[in-house]
Amino acid sequence: MGMFKDMRDLNKMSKQYERPKLKDALSQSKDALQQVQADQATAERLANEGVDAQATVNMLQATGKNVNYQPEIQFDLTVNVNGHESQVNHTQVVSPAMLGQLQPGATVPVKVDPNDPSQLVIGL
Repeated sequence: MGMFKDMRDLNKMSKQYERPKLKDALSQSKDALQQVQADQATAERLANEGVDAQATVNMLQATGKNVNYQPEIQFDLTVNVNGHESQVNHTQVVSPAMLGQLQPGATVPVKVDPNDPSQLVIGL
């Protein structure tokens, strides 16, 4: 008899905790998917229309997000486009194979929007 009482008490306790709602989870998934699609569209546009440039990695840190087992990294970069330098904060999903090349002080190739140096993609 004690086992059934314990199960009932456990059931009551579980109802006290707020459970994540499926609707909220689906909304978060949808938002994440839309962000990935927007990032892919930007990368494709810059691959076709962007200007070749160089960026020096000043700082980088993982955001804690992963997309297809690839980490999202936040960068602080100094971007040099045709002799004009800009400080840019940039977030991008990066292949784990590239992480060794993306260390502070490293210079990496980037494609930059000719009208907005803050719009860039690393490694194209």
